[in-house]
Amino acid sequence: MGVNNKPIEELDALVIKRAYYVLGISIVGLSLIMFNWLSLSAIMFNIMAIKKVVLNAVYYVIPMATAMMGFATMQLPATLLFSRFGNRVSMFLGLILNGLSLIFSTTGSYHTALLLRFLAGMGLGLYLMPSLLLILGWWSIRGLTRWVQVTYLSSITTLILLSSVITMDITQNTALYLGIASIVLAILILFTMKDAVIIKSVSVMAVMNNPDILMLSIAFSIPWGVYLGLLPLVINAGSYLGITELTAPLALTPLLYRFRHSIKTERRKALLYLTVALGALTMLMGIAKAQTIILVIVGFTFTLILLLTLYVVNDLVSPILIAQSTSYLLTVSSIIGSIAGIVMGYAIQYFGMFGWVMIGALIILSSLIYRILKITL
Repeated sequence: MGVNNKPIEELDALVIKRAYYVLGISIVGLSLIMFNWLSLSAIMFNIMAIKKVVLNAVYYVIPMATAMMGFATMQLPATLLFSRFGNRVSMFLGLILNGLSLIFSTTGSYHTALLLRFLAGMGLGLYLMPSLLLILGWWSIRGLTRWVQVTYLSSITTLILLSSVITMDITQNTALYLGIASIVLAILILFTMKDAVIIKSVSVMAVMNNPDILMLSIAFSIPWGVYLGLLPLVINAGSYLGITELTAPLALTPLLYRFRHSIKTERRKALLYLTVALGALTMLMGIAKAQTIILVIVGFTFTLILLLTLYVVNDLVSPILIAQSTSYLLTVSSIIGSIAGIVMGYAIQYFGMFGWVMIGALIILSSLIYRILKITL
């Protein structure tokens, strides 16, 4: 028996073909957005050449912090948008904003460039969660959500590494072409994709009223902001080795997720120890000769913190609240993290080596939040 005179086997093959299409085109869109949000925040073309001598470390960090704020403002609205109008609409708007940000990224105005960085962050916020849920919606038909979840997670972590390295050789014309490609892809997604499932609206207040999620978000925000603030600093130092060391450990996230149950210690304690370790490593960043070794350890330590934080959030809420919980986590963490990134820039610029010690102490201080959590993990 089939549907519309088509056998079940043929219908099943069409569904899988469509699922592969959704997965592939979603990763292409993610590539354009991650490249813009992460990499172009570190260069800003003409303005970088004019103002970097004056603004130093602060100048490099502010564009990334601005993109983080744009990302934060769209996390919760995106969950409401795709629950009412479907995933494609949110993804379409995210790619449009991303395309506009890329097309006009060659501006010579500093404040205009910051606005474009904010739009780039908004694009990622609108695109990330709806695209993941759309993919899982298609692949859930065959019960393969775990496989595609790992695939999509792998693409994110790999893109962070690749875009960070490639950005050192980017040109203004390339950004223009990528912007046009982003807008074309947005139209393609809107008219060729179909929502596999209708996601029921879930009250965001159900997540926001959970004090443990809020405390985890605050604790994670300092490492999150400092790590993202390090990326433009290392990129603008022109060190291919340094940026590879800092971002390559993230590519191990899917593998580490596979062995997450191997952690014997209580996960709250593990987060406490890892955050303290990250703070101690950050204190040593002011020693120029040691940075080459420290960067890879910092990257690996942050990867473990990120992995455990997401895993703890997933343990705290029901499956239907996972998307809203993750969005809430990233919203709070990005808001506070953007402030932490700017503070890091000023501390490094005006206090040098002692500035790194100050930021490391701030990270260690944030680890104390794990002491007061009421959750039992």
